[in-house]
Amino acid sequence: MKDPIVSIKQGRLRGIIEENVDEGQFYSFKGIPYAKPPVGDLRFRDPEPPESWSGIRDASKHGPSCPQQDMITRTIIGSEDCLYLNIYTESIDNKILKPVMVWIHGGGFSTGSGNDDLYGPDYLVKSDIILVTINYRLGAFGFLNLDHEVAPGNQGLKDQVQALVWIRDNIESFGGDPNNVTIFGESAGGASVHYLTLSPLADGLFHKAISQSGVAVNPWAKVWANPDEFAYRLSDSLGRKSFDPVTVVEFLRTVDSHKLVKAQQKLLTPEEKIQSVRPFGPGMDIKSKNPFLSKPLSVAMRIGTRVPFILGYNSHEGIFSLAGFTEATFKKIDADFEKCLHPSVLTDRKAGRMTSEEIRNYYYGGERVSRKNAEKYAAMWEDVNFINGIQDVVDIQGEVGKSPTYLYRFSYDSGQSLIKMIFNLDLPGTTHTDDLPYLFYSRLLKKLNFGPPKFGSTERKVIQRFTQMWSDFAKSGNPTPVTSDLIPVTWRPVGRKLEMHYLEITEDLKMGINPDIERRLVWNEIRHKL
Repeated sequence: MKDPIVSIKQGRLRGIIEENVDEGQFYSFKGIPYAKPPVGDLRFRDPEPPESWSGIRDASKHGPSCPQQDMITRTIIGSEDCLYLNIYTESIDNKILKPVMVWIHGGGFSTGSGNDDLYGPDYLVKSDIILVTINYRLGAFGFLNLDHEVAPGNQGLKDQVQALVWIRDNIESFGGDPNNVTIFGESAGGASVHYLTLSPLADGLFHKAISQSGVAVNPWAKVWANPDEFAYRLSDSLGRKSFDPVTVVEFLRTVDSHKLVKAQQKLLTPEEKIQSVRPFGPGMDIKSKNPFLSKPLSVAMRIGTRVPFILGYNSHEGIFSLAGFTEATFKKIDADFEKCLHPSVLTDRKAGRMTSEEIRNYYYGGERVSRKNAEKYAAMWEDVNFINGIQDVVDIQGEVGKSPTYLYRFSYDSGQSLIKMIFNLDLPGTTHTDDLPYLFYSRLLKKLNFGPPKFGSTERKVIQRFTQMWSDFAKSGNPTPVTSDLIPVTWRPVGRKLEMHYLEITEDLKMGINPDIERRLVWNEIRHKL
């Protein structure tokens, strides 16, 4: 192997050879621009195709992350010139085209990147696929929505579409098959994948989809009420009070990107933060000349996903919600339980479909809300913010039946969770993001001298199963085309409502029916009572 040079429509790229942490090597092309830098007058606008260059462009380093507050250091990082993608493959052969897997990172539509600090390609690239990871605009830069054509919203989702257009037009140069593209993502990335299956702008740009721990109808994955409210609040906080969309956008284009991110972090009240409210996120963009989502989500989702689809969640997603909780937080929720409920739940309460007392009684009975029973809060939070929405989508997929849909629940808890370590969480169970180390090798762990799990360990077996099922799905649309010692079960697609076939992924693989059915039935009763 030698440093490769690849010709694409915009010019030539020189990649590098990287050592795989699992032995061997792979080709790496990083920091490839898939759109023009969205700076200056292009801030808050739809992405535009990238410009060409002369000579050979260096593709050995990642491009900048998009402006955001770093989750660990809490510092403001990133650059608006951030619309880059990365490509990894063990071989470049235009004669035998490989399936392409496109990873969309999570981070609540406000943090994250496609870089290998979290998403190292080492495990997946050995599965005879090409892996692509992307950046997309975050926060106000990606989702400012003034309900006006000057800023109609969903710029970050349109970035993802533009990346898929670039992949369609260029991936064959890397040995990838533009007619066999799988999009997959986790959390906000999983919700993005679901959004892409619903948008006419992305039609035909991918052929299979995987949503991990996130779908478009999860409460945190969409903007509630009036999306322009937070835009006006942001402008006011930065010194320009106005309710004229043009004035607000023109002003916000003059604000330094890091100053804008800093102001964005202060927009939410303490109650809104507990409620998982997003000031800037996906929504309808009907004022756009080229809308990503012109129908209400409740209408768009009824069409169903028209490509083979995997979706699922971790067994204890809600443990993550306890990050930063203090005794004072628990006391505040105990004194006024509604303060922890998402606005979507409060809307149902006001419509008479549920009461906060019913919800509290179901999870707590007569107990006080406290740190001693924190697992009860975590269970409620994961039901509201993940499981209910994911199972709603599964119900629709079962009814519509346009494509095979596969449901999973991931419940393997190794006792070593990066997210629990970062936020000092000690409840047992598989929480949000705990699935990621079984698909990607984090370079952060490498810096901390944590190597990959040893071959023969349970953790290694989980990695092997995840990567094989995900890559087999990318190749054929079936995650278990054959059974083996490693994959001893056939993963059945979901059935009709209340007959949900699903795969439990833990130390072993086993098929089941109706995961978390008791909680599901109680919530249906609460939500739909007359």
